[in-house]
Amino acid sequence: MLIRRFPLFMVLLVLGGAGPVAATTVVPPEFSELVNGSDYVVRARVIAITHEVRTTGSQPTPYTKVELEVREVISGTPPSPLVLTLLGGPLNGSELVISGAPRFAVGDEDILFIAGNGRSIFPLYGLMHGRYPILKEASTGREYVARANGQPLTDPAEIALPLADGAMAAVARRVVGAQDALSPLEFATRVKSTRKPTSAK
Repeated sequence: MLIRRFPLFMVLLVLGGAGPVAATTVVPPEFSELVNGSDYVVRARVIAITHEVRTTGSQPTPYTKVELEVREVISGTPPSPLVLTLLGGPLNGSELVISGAPRFAVGDEDILFIAGNGRSIFPLYGLMHGRYPILKEASTGREYVARANGQPLTDPAEIALPLADGAMAAVARRVVGAQDALSPLEFATRVKSTRKPTSAK
């Protein structure tokens, strides 16, 4: 299958959404911005992925639906069932992929910062900055939180740092030990203490 990768601003132009193009550069958010800009935050496992094609005018556009099993509501009030609708997916023997957007697989478990689901083309706050995989240390089985590139997260302040990719991400994963990373409980506790009551949506 041919994979076609498009920057987010190009996708918005093709779909006729030229208005918000100026805001499509993904700048890492501060932790407080991430927490309070999200509609809700959940710990969830992917249980199903389906695809559909929608036609806007004469333009067929692929979408992917990611069904989640919510294991913990960390903040906000998510709908039940919770299904994310993401722009991208297979279309006529090729695949539309937004560069930098996280890709989900059945069985993935993450802490997700969700904003604009059903209204936004990719409903994670800050795109890749809204996903935090829950991984396990190979030697101990201890669960820990990573950034979207697999780098262990040792402090929420690191969220505001650029997200390394490719070879740099591999180096970052070796430099930062999983034993120093936040556990899901520690990360969730920090989210709850940072959430402002007025940000409930």
